[in-house]
Amino acid sequence: MLSTYEKIFLLSLVCFWFLGTQKSFACDSCNFFEYSLLENRSYVGIFYRYRGFDDYKSYTSISPASQSVLTYPQQLSKQVLWGNYPVIMHEPEGNNLYVKKSKQDFETYQTLEVRGNFTIKNKWNLTAVLPYEFNKVYYEEFLDLPNPSRDTTLFVQGWGDLTLAGDYIWLIYNQKSRHTIRPGFAVNLPTGQALIQSDNENLDYYDPIIQPGKNAFAFIPRLNYQWFLNNHGVNAGGSYQWSTIGAQDYQTGNSFNAYAIYFHQFQVTEKILLAPNVGLYFESSQKDIWESLEQNLTGGDVTFAQLGMDLNITKTTVSMSYQYPISQNLHGNQILNSSRLSVGITRNFKL
Repeated sequence: MLSTYEKIFLLSLVCFWFLGTQKSFACDSCNFFEYSLLENRSYVGIFYRYRGFDDYKSYTSISPASQSVLTYPQQLSKQVLWGNYPVIMHEPEGNNLYVKKSKQDFETYQTLEVRGNFTIKNKWNLTAVLPYEFNKVYYEEFLDLPNPSRDTTLFVQGWGDLTLAGDYIWLIYNQKSRHTIRPGFAVNLPTGQALIQSDNENLDYYDPIIQPGKNAFAFIPRLNYQWFLNNHGVNAGGSYQWSTIGAQDYQTGNSFNAYAIYFHQFQVTEKILLAPNVGLYFESSQKDIWESLEQNLTGGDVTFAQLGMDLNITKTTVSMSYQYPISQNLHGNQILNSSRLSVGITRNFKL
């Protein structure tokens, strides 16, 4: 017979599973996921995150005959015009511009984050995340007719959106194990740089996908769970994100994330604790919407295998994780996910 605690926990998991099975598919950007220390404690830290993309599901060769049919439009379509301002497209396909997709194309998204995590009376957890983004897109051949160009690089950097989050810490102890259940809620605030322009003579805006900020609110209910027994443990959780319309009338598709990680702690010395981990991470998102039109080259789902390590020396923790996609199903001929890397260092303290 299930206890009241167990019934509430199972009901919460069912609710998140239901959200995740609705129409949602993977996207380029993931929801905010909190870094979990080996124990509940406050910390400040700096993190570096890298996300890479390369390769396509298919390639299209362009012959001279087919090139002659492609003519630059006298007026840009609505999809590449925001108000009276032209926009440099991150994914030009289908928008009167054309990219000859090749093996050399790639995208990289690098982030430096300052994080503050504050645990109050071991019952409440408050987190703030401030990112700075370095986003780069490279095309070997970019057909902006009648002036096609090669080796085209789009590079944008700036402050991303501030994230604030709060969780309730629910501890359940028994003689054999410890359970920690953490329902919570996060909000992305429209504080980042979302209207960065290129340095060309027209001062075109970069498109919203590669802007550091979104100039939109995002609301993220989430649930995290940890089970711990005799130096073994499991971390699992999920979140769902709703976004409002942001800069350039662009709205990021609603998304769902989930993860499950097994870890084992090794007490190396009295002051050194080592905790390798392995698991799976899944993210899924709907198509983005730009000026009431679904963007066909956005959305899909992807599953990553994850390998990581936490090293704790007294009050300092170094965290590293590497993710590699093992399954992905993206809408259209999008560039595919490659590897991801996260490295962080935190300093723990008590309030």
